[in-house]
Amino acid sequence: MIAALRTAVEFLTRIPVGASANARPGLDRAGAWFPLVGALVGAVGLAVWWVADALAGPLVAAVAAVLATVIVTGALHEDGLADTADGLWGGSTRERRLEIMRDSRLGTYGALALAGDLLLRVALLATAGSAAFTDVARVLLAGHVVARAAPLVLAAWLPVARVDGQGQRLGRLRAGDAVVAAVTVLVVAVLVTGWWAPVVLAAAAVPVLGLRRAARRRIGGVTGDVLGAGVALTNLAVAIVVVALAQEDLL
Repeated sequence: MIAALRTAVEFLTRIPVGASANARPGLDRAGAWFPLVGALVGAVGLAVWWVADALAGPLVAAVAAVLATVIVTGALHEDGLADTADGLWGGSTRERRLEIMRDSRLGTYGALALAGDLLLRVALLATAGSAAFTDVARVLLAGHVVARAAPLVLAAWLPVARVDGQGQRLGRLRAGDAVVAAVTVLVVAVLVTGWWAPVVLAAAAVPVLGLRRAARRRIGGVTGDVLGAGVALTNLAVAIVVVALAQEDLL
């Protein structure tokens, strides 16, 4: 279990976990702990927000918190979002789309997707931060925890689009590992949003379903970039719903 957790932290973040004398388990076993790693990322963002808010106010704190979560994850999911946007909508054939997604250069679709994601995340945190610390905590924890379940669902639903990419490393979780991931997501969603947890989870399902349909139709399956895009889009969807609920004093 500890080895699988270390693998999840090592893969999803840039937090050093130290060398291991034993072989690390594959991502199919580490996937059980993806949502828990999301809680760690959200906690980092929350700590940075708290310090920055005390020094410079909610807007600067929102920018700092978003940057902190991007840095601690090595921009893994933002890179996936940009490459997916470029690939899925920038090529005319399956082969060309996959080629574009593998290209490290940033195109127009990718730039727009990346800028939109970051700006919306900053705006949502600034809105939440102008009200209360607890609202920021809800946005960061719910968003990052629930979002880390998105690649698990996509990997289980879709075949791999290419056998030599990162997407094939995850695969379908074992039943026990899937239960661990699902329980983590459910517990955090209930603790953070209470009776509104089903609404939050339903909102998280929207980008996952949309991305699944687009990836299946345009490239025939999932890639590592698609999994990263799933995290980014789900995080954003959950943040929007949590902020909306908080603004209406429903949380």
